[in-house]
Amino acid sequence: MASEVGADQVRAKKNGAPIRMFPLYFEDDGTLCFQDDDGLEPDSWRRSKQCSDLQIFRNVENYILIVKLGSPENQMAVFEHMTDKDKNDESGIRFTIHRYDDTVPRGMTVALSTRKDKKTHFLCAKKQANGELRVVFQERTIPETISGDRSEIIFFQIPFSEGDNKFFKFESTLQRGYFLAFDPGEGNHTRRLIMKEVLLQDEVDETTKLYPSPD
Repeated sequence: MASEVGADQVRAKKNGAPIRMFPLYFEDDGTLCFQDDDGLEPDSWRRSKQCSDLQIFRNVENYILIVKLGSPENQMAVFEHMTDKDKNDESGIRFTIHRYDDTVPRGMTVALSTRKDKKTHFLCAKKQANGELRVVFQERTIPETISGDRSEIIFFQIPFSEGDNKFFKFESTLQRGYFLAFDPGEGNHTRRLIMKEVLLQDEVDETTKLYPSPD
């Protein structure tokens, strides 16, 4: 899989005139390549060739995230304690992290999907009537491009702490300041996945600390 040097589209100006600058990446054989941006409009995302292997998401309690689909008002995802046997038998716990290239350098942007009942469902942040965000899952195909600078399915994947390559937090692009998190008061054995507003940029909130791993 190719590894990126600069994933984000960069635009600069020289003497007042815009200059197109292309992101760089290395192919598997070490060849340095330029990634063209033809067809990618300003303020939009385009699906990258890069995506993760199937990942299981855990919270800081080592509970595993599982999607439970039902009617639109009842569908949810929860973190549960799960044995290895349960983990191998259960669907809706393995996610693909789809990378998207951004025309404006704003960080690593991703979408999260899972297979449930032989269908692909994307994790979405839906705005409610009161202005808050709610986690929902929508059956949809993988979009190649997404216009604008906000999306229900696009999140910023941010290291939870500087230099951390294990734990991440995922901020909604639909409404900045809202992160995927778990509700610690949901019960003894389950923790519901929610969208949580974190007001202070430097606030350490362990409920937003997530660990994606292959198993």
